[in-house]
Amino acid sequence: MAAQKIVKTAARTAAGLGAALLAAAGVAALAVPAIRHYVVARLNDPAGLPALASDSRVRFEQGAKACAEAVAALLPGAVARIEAAQGRPFAAAPIVAVFSSYETYGRANSFGTPFVAGVSWSGRVTLSPALCGDERVRLPGVLTHELSHSHFFGWRSEFLKRPPSWFTEGLAVFASDGGGAEGVSDARAVDAIRDGYAIVVDDDTLWPSFAGIAFAREPPRDPASADPVTPRQRLAYRQASMFVAFLRQGDPQAFAAFLDALYAGERFEPAFEKAFRAPVATAWARFVQTASEK
Repeated sequence: MAAQKIVKTAARTAAGLGAALLAAAGVAALAVPAIRHYVVARLNDPAGLPALASDSRVRFEQGAKACAEAVAALLPGAVARIEAAQGRPFAAAPIVAVFSSYETYGRANSFGTPFVAGVSWSGRVTLSPALCGDERVRLPGVLTHELSHSHFFGWRSEFLKRPPSWFTEGLAVFASDGGGAEGVSDARAVDAIRDGYAIVVDDDTLWPSFAGIAFAREPPRDPASADPVTPRQRLAYRQASMFVAFLRQGDPQAFAAFLDALYAGERFEPAFEKAFRAPVATAWARFVQTASEK
């Protein structure tokens, strides 16, 4: 009997220790901003918002119904564009959420900030209230850009190592015909490359970041600008999209095979080399040479 009590006491102690360790691990994980923002977004899941009667894929916060209806009108064309550009239908119908409150949007977008136009995570596309107001002209491009991410990660598990940001963002800008790189022309992007302000195509970030694409040399910033991040981001996105377009137009079959490999969960660099028969750095050098000669 005494031995049984000792065993039971030890089991309770072990269980308590295990629970304590799990709790500590959870606290440590929440200390990482990206994980904390994702957890907050899960707790404020936009899938719980009311659905638009005409299209249940579109959800809206009170006060944003008119914008939701505009999104619903754009959605079929945007979905068709992404499916054509990325080679297959969506793995699951995306949920597109439109917000009237910046505070609610910041909690639900998984970035923890309202100062981004749109974010896609786990099949949810979240759109800023700005796209219903001052930045309404950007709505079609941003919607399609975020649908690109939703499509890509709908097929490729989010638990796998992410492809580099230059590729996922470049693909989204390419597929959306410039969404996310507004105001930066191809010519300007090439001029920046000639001047030494080219993106680094082997960047490898665990979590997506709007400043996550590195430059070989940081482009100059306007000291008078209240927003130095957006111009840098859009320049990076434009260069990335031009490289993606170069790869696709140079060998459409290789590009399709490359996407299929990524959808199947293959690692980025080996899949790239297999499809294009060259390392990323070599393909990038060819692109830079070709673009600089125009």
